[in-house]
Amino acid sequence: MRLADDKKSPDEEMNYGAACIFLRGGKNISRELADDEIDELRDAFNEFDKDKDGLISCKDLGNLMRTMGYMPTEMELIELSQNINMNLGGRVDFDDFVDLMAPKLLAETAGMIGVKELKDAFKEFDMDGDGEITTEELRSAMTKLMGEHMSRREIDSIVKEADDNGDGTVDFEEFVRMMSRQ
Repeated sequence: MRLADDKKSPDEEMNYGAACIFLRGGKNISRELADDEIDELRDAFNEFDKDKDGLISCKDLGNLMRTMGYMPTEMELIELSQNINMNLGGRVDFDDFVDLMAPKLLAETAGMIGVKELKDAFKEFDMDGDGEITTEELRSAMTKLMGEHMSRREIDSIVKEADDNGDGTVDFEEFVRMMSRQ
């Protein structure tokens, strides 16, 4: 039996149903949303804020989530409407939307390499900074960074596989595609 002055645990305060993956989880995520992720959420939110009052309906929230690739069930949407801070008769503001989507977005991107990390890695290979990795730069970087001595044939093979436009070098876009295939 709980006494009146007993404090509830955070899980007890926000008792979300088992069906709602958007309102639970994400507790082990250790980073904040990046500015570009918040901008992406803001752009999506604004698309559904037809009257530009900073609020969207619960129905629009479900449609918005679906356009972002999430598939909340009707039960989840009912739970959302009951559990998040709904404003002005069943509508949600941008801050509530971010609070709702952040755990899902962060869980999805956990372990993914960001653009900054890819740019930094590209710079390590692009030793002269001209925006392209040549076979010589790749060979030198492999030796310097990984201690691997590769034959000219192996290096040529890596560049050829990544070189989508056939110019004999790897630009940043090709580098990103190559890294995403790994």
